[in-house]
Amino acid sequence: MLNPTGSSRARPGRQAVRTWVPVAMAPSSDLDLLRNAFALGRQSDAALCHLANAARLIRCPVGPFEIASPRRPEPSWWLLGQGVMGLGTRDPCGHFSERRAIGPGDWLETAGAMSPPGTWLEQAECRTPVELLAVPLAAMNEACKLDPAFLQAYAAVLAQRVRELSDSLHDMGTTDVAGRVARWLLRQAKGLASDGTATVTLTDRKGTIAQHLGTTSESLSRAFRRMSEAGLVEVHGYELRLRDLEGLRRLASPAGLLHTP
Repeated sequence: MLNPTGSSRARPGRQAVRTWVPVAMAPSSDLDLLRNAFALGRQSDAALCHLANAARLIRCPVGPFEIASPRRPEPSWWLLGQGVMGLGTRDPCGHFSERRAIGPGDWLETAGAMSPPGTWLEQAECRTPVELLAVPLAAMNEACKLDPAFLQAYAAVLAQRVRELSDSLHDMGTTDVAGRVARWLLRQAKGLASDGTATVTLTDRKGTIAQHLGTTSESLSRAFRRMSEAGLVEVHGYELRLRDLEGLRRLASPAGLLHTP
């Protein structure tokens, strides 16, 4: 494993091999983590096993994430296996402003390793002790060559990240606060209830969500209140019931009529 000071040693029970290996050699927990991470596209256990055996385990304590580059100790994609990390920016005085949080199964970085010198797209802090898998870029390129089906999954992850960044820039430039909040709620909603509503549970502080949406906590609370008054949502502490999904979709469009200064 690699600790934040930069020293490394082999992960117990794992060889960082560069050959196509049988599925049985891969740790099952890592296979499950990688299977979910690449679920957007086709994949094979042989390809995922190859990645799991080539990956490095990185453990970091609570506090600033101190790995200097996604290219150290070798160019890699970084996948969060355990714990919670906050992503955002750090000013010259060292103050960290969190914009969003990631948890197990989320990618910390997919692009920075692919072009030297390699920098993190966002700076990070560990809210809890964390474990990450650093999956070598060379191993993923080899998996793409040996298993064309995996190439689709590899490309799908990159395409999703590009879409997320594009949506974020579009939201900031074309939509007012209420519209941004409506889009965010619609993206967070997981499935529909029998009555056609959906539920969103806020797992982050309002200040963190507000920073992610490019606004303030006060404006976010005001947007929730206006949506509640309009019958779009019901707010119960950290749980929001989305009562009128079509109304939220209209609000999320540039022509939305519910404005929050």
